[in-house]
Amino acid sequence: MNKKIIEEAALVCDNVAKAINQRNRGRSHCQTYCPGEDALVDILNKLALEIKDIEPECFIRLNKELQSIRTPNCVNPFSFGAVVAIVSVLKMKYVDNVNCKKKFFISHSTDDKDIVNSFIKEILKIGCEFKDEDIFCTLDPTAIRTGDDFRDKIIENMKQCDYILLFISENYNRSDVCKNEMGAAWALENKRILPFILPGISFDQMGFLNVVKQGASILDKRKLDEFYDELCNNYGLNSNWPTFNKAKEDFINSVEK
Repeated sequence: MNKKIIEEAALVCDNVAKAINQRNRGRSHCQTYCPGEDALVDILNKLALEIKDIEPECFIRLNKELQSIRTPNCVNPFSFGAVVAIVSVLKMKYVDNVNCKKKFFISHSTDDKDIVNSFIKEILKIGCEFKDEDIFCTLDPTAIRTGDDFRDKIIENMKQCDYILLFISENYNRSDVCKNEMGAAWALENKRILPFILPGISFDQMGFLNVVKQGASILDKRKLDEFYDELCNNYGLNSNWPTFNKAKEDFINSVEK
């Protein structure tokens, strides 16, 4: 979900609402301070495309209101009211509450902890500037408390994350826990699942993932750049390529050593 589009839609709706309020109070020439119907319809069409598969009910209702939102003099107040409600719900769910959920679930073998820890530190935290609270990784001793049901905690945190990163290795393929995590990941809807291939394993050793999902070498600089660019777009980050490139080189050097 591209949160920038939701934020822009919310801003345009807010400005249109303010303009309508000013006009109702007698201020003339509202077109001089209102973004206008064209800007409103344009961003709502972009939003509709963004939510089509993720929020089908909102998509259907938004398209319905778009059919009647234009009028000769101003926006249809009933359609506009419904649109504002839809945008508000989406903003509350995907923007305002973004800090209430984690962004990344790290599926890995504990035998690969050095590489995984380095990826978290260099790529996610230094390169992308995410925080510990954005990442669920069982290498963190606070991730699962004593007495927690391990299986329930894994599923619960997978559901809360946007991305599930699979660090595939020979150790991973030998682990029943890792295989269960992989299966659980593919059973969930609306999750971005990215398999990364660690050194010492080939793409044809990915198992069924080799058929349904293209993997990326953890040392492939181009793939890491694509990953960073995607995160910047999805989370509205201001890209800082010099910092990311330095963190990327440090990560690759640590893996090669």
